[in-house]
Amino acid sequence: MKVFRLAFLFLLISNSSLFAQVPVTDLDFAILRCEKAFESGTEEDIKTNFPLPEQQELLLSLDKSKTKIVRKAGPSKILESDKKSALVLLTGTLLFGNSGNETLYSGHYSGIYRFKYSGGKWTIAEKLPIDRKNLLMGHIINAAIDPGSSSLTVSDSMKILTQESYGFTVVLNHKAKITTLQVDGKDADYVFNGGILWVRTKTNAEQQLALSYTLAVDKSEKDKNSGYFDDTYGHVRNQFFWHPFFSFSSPNDRANFSVRVTIPSAYQLATSLPQEETVSENQRIVKAQSAGPTFALGLYYDKKWKTYRYKKNDYQLEVFCDADFKPNPDILHKNFLEAYDLLAEKFGSPRGQYLAIVQDRSNASNGWLNRSNDMIVAAKQGSDFLRDKPSPRAPFAHEVAHAWTTPIGPATNFLSEGWASYAERYFLEKQYGEAIFKDYLTSYKNIYFSEGFDTKVSLWDDVSNDGVSYYKGVWVFYMLEQLLGKEDFENGLKAFMQSGEPMTIPFFMDKLTKTTGKKVQPFLEPWLKSKQVPHVRAVLKDNALVISQEGDVLPFLLEVEFTLGDGTKTLSSFPIKDKQHRFKLSGAKFAGAKAIKLDPSGKLLIKILE
Repeated sequence: MKVFRLAFLFLLISNSSLFAQVPVTDLDFAILRCEKAFESGTEEDIKTNFPLPEQQELLLSLDKSKTKIVRKAGPSKILESDKKSALVLLTGTLLFGNSGNETLYSGHYSGIYRFKYSGGKWTIAEKLPIDRKNLLMGHIINAAIDPGSSSLTVSDSMKILTQESYGFTVVLNHKAKITTLQVDGKDADYVFNGGILWVRTKTNAEQQLALSYTLAVDKSEKDKNSGYFDDTYGHVRNQFFWHPFFSFSSPNDRANFSVRVTIPSAYQLATSLPQEETVSENQRIVKAQSAGPTFALGLYYDKKWKTYRYKKNDYQLEVFCDADFKPNPDILHKNFLEAYDLLAEKFGSPRGQYLAIVQDRSNASNGWLNRSNDMIVAAKQGSDFLRDKPSPRAPFAHEVAHAWTTPIGPATNFLSEGWASYAERYFLEKQYGEAIFKDYLTSYKNIYFSEGFDTKVSLWDDVSNDGVSYYKGVWVFYMLEQLLGKEDFENGLKAFMQSGEPMTIPFFMDKLTKTTGKKVQPFLEPWLKSKQVPHVRAVLKDNALVISQEGDVLPFLLEVEFTLGDGTKTLSSFPIKDKQHRFKLSGAKFAGAKAIKLDPSGKLLIKILE
């Protein structure tokens, strides 16, 4: 009967005239409608079946994309249900290129949904975060890289705690071919599609989730960013999802890692963790161990690399590069020591005692590309350590500075990229003088507005690290400095960095407040959660200064320059926290005020409206 009923439902979906005559009261039918809308639905189908903004906006945007994107629905499963509510696993894959990127975007659709029954039909009410309650606390990974076949074989034994009633869910590259999956040594019920792996587990119990799989790593010359293997060099970044985890900023999947990776001995191999290696029977065996809970890992290998090792007290630096890489390892070491010493003097020692600098020859450009755990990744060639033109930057020190924060939770990238961008100022000022910082901030302000970041995404929700955490983030750090005073702010940062506690936004605000004696939350939280900066309009009217904000209302201290009747100029500051303020101008200080200039010294990231 079940098979016949589902076949009948498919018939209903494909026959619009019959569909209009049949009341929709069945959960299976609602699920099928969602699957069909995902795979080939019209705009109306998508809006009807996906009322949540994230999924609706994603699916509607696909048809406008210049890239051909194939939507392929996967299996679904009703995990829990009663007469009014149900938890349903929906899966589907977006196919368009690199499988890591496909997994990332497919995850915006695939996952656990709550359906509600109301008005005679089942509809989606919410999508549950996969890390809402569950914990992923440890990985024991055994992996083998075969450059010749561009493949990766992985066994991962995970220590987990299930606190959801429906089971355990993680993200894994959708091309992984699972060969075994067990929970506490016994085969378990699971569904894997669209980059989402759901497993039936016991509730409120620590368990060992072990799975083995093979993964064909992409080798397309067009898109090498997330993952690329060939017979000379290759890598998988954490965003390739080569091992299971929740997300890039989840506080619930920071895990202890014990990793063993093998590769033919002709290749050098770097993990993003402190590591040791041996060679046996033409195999290089690398063992890596995290110093504490950390995020998802990356792996890099290269046939032409040589390894250079340096020590500073208990801190170890390893450089993996070929003979043509510039700057050479000794110069890298010298500049690393300078960056380390300057930041350590101000903010104490960083977390961890290891750093790898890795050359990625799949990227033919030059530059310092990214930071992954205890690893800085460079392109085929490195880049400047410092520059003052055309825009001031200290890109290498930026990557080194990441070692001082390991944030989790909302606004993770603000505490990561915003901090590292702010830290560049110390190196620029040391080389070029304090005036360079104003030019640096101005360049970031120009990018923030010219590249369209304003009103698009908040620092709070910048999970994908799309850029706002650099350009707006550094300004928020600078405005915090002005609010608290530079010395007090630096003392607060040091207390935060040396605490040993999980680096969340609430803890950041609490530490700054306790260190400086000034409340941070009323200023910082609105700036983190708003998608915009203040849009400010000001007029002189009836011996008063009227200042208004359009859109979100944010708090800030506004400096105004007044041109008086005799042509002289005077400055005054006004606390702004409401939609509109009217400040009465009285006394000789404002006599005959005839013109104003907002933020004349460029201390704020605001948009001034004419």
